[in-house]
Amino acid sequence: MKIVYTFRALDSMPERNPLYKEEPWHSRGVRFLPINNYLIFYTVDHSADMVSIARIMYGGRDIRHQLNETTGW
Repeated sequence: MKIVYTFRALDSMPERNPLYKEEPWHSRGVRFLPINNYLIFYTVDHSADMVSIARIMYGGRDIRHQLNETTGW
């Protein structure tokens, strides 16, 4: 249930969470939000007034590898 609350909290001030530091995701505007042992990766589209969740993953995984396999940034 906490993860659903976290998604809804992105409605207001979605840019309060940091950009992911590594490239190419940083320059693509990918942000991340830790919740418990998981990381939520998302982008903000101001022109459509929309937040797009791209990936939710366990924080202990190889993040770089997992993000490389993610499409639709």
